Amino acid sequence: MIKKLLIFILLIFIGIYQSSANYDFNANCRKAHQAIMGLRLNEARNLIAIEKKAFPSNLIPYYLDNYCDFVSIVISQDKEVFNNLIDKRADLISKLEEGDKSSPYYNYCLADAYFQWAVARLIFVKDITNMIDGLKAALEFKKSYAIISANEGKFPDFAPNLKLLGVMQALIDAVPESYKGIVQTIAFKGSFEQGIAKLMQLTDKSMIDYDIDFLKSESLFLLTFIEINMQGDKHKAYFLKKYYNDAVFRNEFKTNAVLMYAKARYEMFFGKNDEAIETLESFPRGKDIAYFGFIDYLCGRIKQNRLDKDAVNYFYAYLKNYKGKHYLKAAYQQIAWYNLLNGNTIGYKENMKKIATLGSSLSEIDKQAQYESEKAENPNIFLLKARLQCDGAYYQQAANVLTADNLVLKTTKDSLEFLYRMGRIYHEWGKRDAAIPYYELCVRKGDKLPWYFSANAALQLGLIYEAKDEFPKARLYYNRCLLMEPKEYKNSLHTKAKAGLKRIQ
Repeated sequence: MIKKLLIFILLIFIGIYQSSANYDFNANCRKAHQAIMGLRLNEARNLIAIEKKAFPSNLIPYYLDNYCDFVSIVISQDKEVFNNLIDKRADLISKLEEGDKSSPYYNYCLADAYFQWAVARLIFVKDITNMIDGLKAALEFKKSYAIISANEGKFPDFAPNLKLLGVMQALIDAVPESYKGIVQTIAFKGSFEQGIAKLMQLTDKSMIDYDIDFLKSESLFLLTFIEINMQGDKHKAYFLKKYYNDAVFRNEFKTNAVLMYAKARYEMFFGKNDEAIETLESFPRGKDIAYFGFIDYLCGRIKQNRLDKDAVNYFYAYLKNYKGKHYLKAAYQQIAWYNLLNGNTIGYKENMKKIATLGSSLSEIDKQAQYESEKAENPNIFLLKARLQCDGAYYQQAANVLTADNLVLKTTKDSLEFLYRMGRIYHEWGKRDAAIPYYELCVRKGDKLPWYFSANAALQLGLIYEAKDEFPKARLYYNRCLLMEPKEYKNSLHTKAKAGLKRIQ
């Protein structure tokens, strides 16, 4: 009898101990979250340390600690940073597992931690199917999805669930072929449209609900990048404008570094190149702000689109300060283009040679730079200038370049690219009927050639006819895209064509 009583008392104390751990997104934690989103990571870590000491039973600081590590890895993409922080992972997750399982934040925090480490691992792997870290990432994705799905079943009205569910569902239709087997193993359920709908729902809720308003900038960031990068259709992405015009984000667009980056990408996507430059030139910098290399790279890109003379300075800053592997080849390609556009052919060749030995080919844009460097041929300066100006939404200037009397097209590639560039200029300009004949001729003349022009022309025709509700024609061109095997951008083009086919089914 005494033994049973002691066991009963012990269980009571264990229960009290377990339930003492709680989740309080209090004012201090919100400040830490804001600091993370502002890339003021040292400030965030100081706030987290204060909160841990003052309220040791609150597990939100441990969740934010993990989040801080995740952001450090993502923005630096430095393998040494990853190696230094990965040792904390197990302890932080163990701490989160001590929480109160009756709280919806228990599974949410765990699922987000697993998701963050999966993403962090993937930054450094080329092929998820044959790399150890890639397989570890797949297992963490699987665990994250299982946990957040269970949380949705248990707490269906808990809005933060929508973040991870939305992201993972949206990515289903955009997974490269080399990842398909892993994704099937994870057994994600949903579609791109369902994922976007969940992220929109979360963004809308977090804009008006104080309890979750700390998620509004994060959810808009995710919504923007997934919509723009994975779908790439301005007509379908038009809904984003309501968020970027809403007064609730006005102050955050001035102080929230992560959201400022998203805003610049949004402005670029919708042809507001000058506004994107203004946004990035006001991006917070200094010793209290963690260096985010992609800001320099992106600023260089959009200033190059405007043919600004100082564009090259941002690429040099990126190459000097960025510690990762992504976009190094692309940065040298941009510097080479800058030299070519300014009459320095020697500088062009010197920088193109560097592409072969520096950086890696993990991204499509780096693969394209590598491919161009191997061809050892100077791009047509007329086509290059028109390409950059079109990317910056300076459509009239781009069209003027390609319709000028002094235009010279020397090769088959030049002639094919001319058709593609004219189609892109008119399409992006909103003159899609004028774009169609250029795209169609590009597809007919180049479907067996190695360049990406014809494949992308077919994809764009698919998007145009889908927007017109002419689904048989859309299907025809999406399939034409999939039949082509370009040396550049193949994965992204095929992924978008497959997503298009799935939409019109």
